[in-house]
Amino acid sequence: MKIMRYIMACMAVLLCTSLHAQEYNYTPEKQKKVRMEFGIGLDAVYTNIEDVSNDNIALSPRMGFGGHFDMGVCIGRNFAIETEIAYQRGSLIAKTVGSDHDHKVKTTNIDIPVLLSLRVANQHLRFVAGPVFSVMNKAQYASDDTTYEFGPMFQTWNVAAGVAVCFGGHFQLEARYIYPLKTTLNQIDGIEFNTKASRITGGFSVLF
Repeated sequence: MKIMRYIMACMAVLLCTSLHAQEYNYTPEKQKKVRMEFGIGLDAVYTNIEDVSNDNIALSPRMGFGGHFDMGVCIGRNFAIETEIAYQRGSLIAKTVGSDHDHKVKTTNIDIPVLLSLRVANQHLRFVAGPVFSVMNKAQYASDDTTYEFGPMFQTWNVAAGVAVCFGGHFQLEARYIYPLKTTLNQIDGIEFNTKASRITGGFSVLF
């Protein structure tokens, strides 16, 4: 959670700076009532293990990374419907309690969120929320030169909420929390268990 506090502090500083930036001054004459907005960016991703059904299994997540392409339909000055294609890679360490051997599990997922965006403070501060559809989600680990399926870390449907700060006219910092609606079925060394995992992302985007 130190990462989240650091991201939020940076966003607050950028918000104060951007509010006084003359080059990012929206006026009703300059903006159409309905317009398109596009963006591309990078993400840092942390997988938070909220629950594991088997007490003999220990999961330790690591920081991951990703990229995304954004598209939004802006409605007036204060609302937008946003969607994106987000590709994320991550990893975690899985082991059975009492065992000296652990496995590095590599995760890959592609998400398509559909989010409602509320934009305030002259559009510098943005809040988003909505469903997230995971079109690809897999996790694998290697043991004795053989690759095994760990099982998906996230279900097909999840929900997300986040906050973003825009500055300089074309740049955005965003923090987002993705909550799982269901648990997933996973296995390690032949032991099956249910996992509930959420994600925290911090991203930087260029808007155009």
